[in-house]
Amino acid sequence: MEAGKEGIGNNGLAGASFTPVIEKAVVQIPVHSREAIELYKKHLPLTHEMYADKYFLRTAEILKAEGLNPWVKAQVFVRQGPGEVAGVHEAIAVIENYSKLREHGGVIKAVAEGSTYKAKDALITLEGPIQDMVELETMYLGVLTKQITKVNDGVGQVDLKQAEERMRKVVEAAGGRPVSYFGARHWHYGEDRAISYAAHLAGAKSCSTDFGASAFDSLGVGTIPHALENIYAWKYGKVNAVVEATKAFDRVIDPAVPRIALIDYNNKEITDSIAVAKALGNRLEAVRVDTCGENVAQGGLTGPDDPAAQAWRAKGLKLPAKSDPDAKYWYGTGVTVTGVYALRTALDAAGYTNVKIILTSGFGSVDKVNAFVKAEEALKVRLFDSL
Repeated sequence: MEAGKEGIGNNGLAGASFTPVIEKAVVQIPVHSREAIELYKKHLPLTHEMYADKYFLRTAEILKAEGLNPWVKAQVFVRQGPGEVAGVHEAIAVIENYSKLREHGGVIKAVAEGSTYKAKDALITLEGPIQDMVELETMYLGVLTKQITKVNDGVGQVDLKQAEERMRKVVEAAGGRPVSYFGARHWHYGEDRAISYAAHLAGAKSCSTDFGASAFDSLGVGTIPHALENIYAWKYGKVNAVVEATKAFDRVIDPAVPRIALIDYNNKEITDSIAVAKALGNRLEAVRVDTCGENVAQGGLTGPDDPAAQAWRAKGLKLPAKSDPDAKYWYGTGVTVTGVYALRTALDAAGYTNVKIILTSGFGSVDKVNAFVKAEEALKVRLFDSL
């Protein structure tokens, strides 16, 4: 069971996947430079919570309240390669400093700093209780991503003016709908406040960490990550993961926090959205679509020649040709126009017109946002309520 995309790094660099396992591993002593790791520890903040994506903190809160702490294996990988490994010592320092993973019999394995990796190679493998690692993903992915980017691409600093301008274009394209910045795990935690402030100046309404939100006297936001659903898949079976994780969120988390279900875990975006809407009733504020780049969303089209496309045309819906510049946003894998349209119309047909749709994954691209807005005009349907 792969949790998926919790931690896609800068330009899709770093990520982590969690797999619950039954057996416990043998404790191993890391072979990396202990001196370097200890030096990094001396410069870490007193606590990690301010720097963590809020949905990881809420995941830990739910797991503690529900008494769920399975032994898991987490692999931290790089989506693009090949390249030179960097940031491993600092990432291990983060994990060791804020976690009792080793005390609880857990294991931290990693490839050597300065060695070579290929795309999707595991740079760090963690084994231990989920509660000992789930809150730390934002920080350790961020330090890995920055150092790997610096070593391999020669980019060691975020251009804040460029970040602000890019966010402004996205906000303007969204046409008044709220846009949130959720990029904390894409870069070093120490710079998250400045980047979040740049996003805020450009019109972003919120961000994912308390540290970032402190730049504009606010708090981080976020509800459910794939990691939480992975644990409920282990507990209740994969087919029930989305509903059970959302119900747990509803049981445990402050009612003032909007109930937003993450509905792509099973690649049954329509089925699970309707199931969650039935389970939560009027308490469900929205569903979040984050279909990964390997999957075609339920109800979506693979292309204009997809056999199912004829049914769309029979309804008078005009579909773009393959040559259309926006076609890549309508068809295929990931969060697409056709996938979201199928979801919106299914929710409406089932009587859940009040359930909003939040889109994530790839919407830092103003071209993708513009494509969805233009598609709304063509399809005569509001496809999303926030980004």
